[in-house]
Amino acid sequence: MRVYHRRVAIHSETARPPGVMRRTWAGLTSARGVRWVTGVTMALLWVIIPSGGIVRLTGSGLGCTDWPLCENTSVIPAMDANAWIEYTNRMLSGVVMLVAVISAVVVMLARGTGLSTRVAAVVAAAATIGQVPLGAVTVYFELHPLLVASHFVLSLLALGAGVIAFLGADDVARGVRRALAAPAGWLAAVGAVALVTTLITGVLTTSAGPHSGDPDVVTRYGTLDAAAYWHVRAVILLGIVAIAVAVLARRRRADRGLLVPALLFIPLFIAQVIIGEVQWRTQLPWEVVVFHVGVAGLVWGVGVAALWRLARPITPGSTSA
Repeated sequence: MRVYHRRVAIHSETARPPGVMRRTWAGLTSARGVRWVTGVTMALLWVIIPSGGIVRLTGSGLGCTDWPLCENTSVIPAMDANAWIEYTNRMLSGVVMLVAVISAVVVMLARGTGLSTRVAAVVAAAATIGQVPLGAVTVYFELHPLLVASHFVLSLLALGAGVIAFLGADDVARGVRRALAAPAGWLAAVGAVALVTTLITGVLTTSAGPHSGDPDVVTRYGTLDAAAYWHVRAVILLGIVAIAVAVLARRRRADRGLLVPALLFIPLFIAQVIIGEVQWRTQLPWEVVVFHVGVAGLVWGVGVAALWRLARPITPGSTSA
């Protein structure tokens, strides 16, 4: 009888399912769960880039004249298209910020995540939080072009960090270990300089262009022709480096984590060049420019992925490539 009761007790304990919250948390902090969470965060960090671009390009930057309220004491905007465009972007930004913070917490508390992954997840969350006071300052100073540009740069920083966090989580889920390598690291460093220079000159070109964010804002930064001159040369440099990275990636075919973003970067880069040429020759219509902004986010994210893995080859003993 004692043996029977003992078996019944053991069966009842093992059959008792864990709590829903406990199961959910265990799933999120597993290797696959962390990869899923960081992947969703990375995708949302890209979405907010064209979303913010739509606000500026449709002249909705001051659709809500106050922060964090829309107008005076009103939280919900009036029935105005520009106000709702900006308000929707604010709400989306709040969702992205919440997801980025949750992702950072998951990465920090999960087992097996490396230091670079944890730092990247925290940077992505901090950058999204930093958009809140920056947005207030930008509205207060009535869309100064450098403040508007800083919004975009901070979004790129968040996306780049989100990409690195996802790459680290993906390596853990696939059992891949990586370490910095000097030869490839130097090419990655040159590529990073070219990529950052291209994005910064592109942002400055936009700051000098016609889309200020509001029809009543006429202040622009610099001249469009001069900014475009340097941006084109930065694009050429980036194209040369991209070809070199793609060639090296093909030599490391076993590392699909490098090969895929390195080869994907080429068609994205070509598409971005074509869109840029079209928008320039058609007098910068906002419908074309918004595609340029969205693809710029993709070029940046895929470029960061390729360069990050280029500098960190797979080490011997990894279970999968």
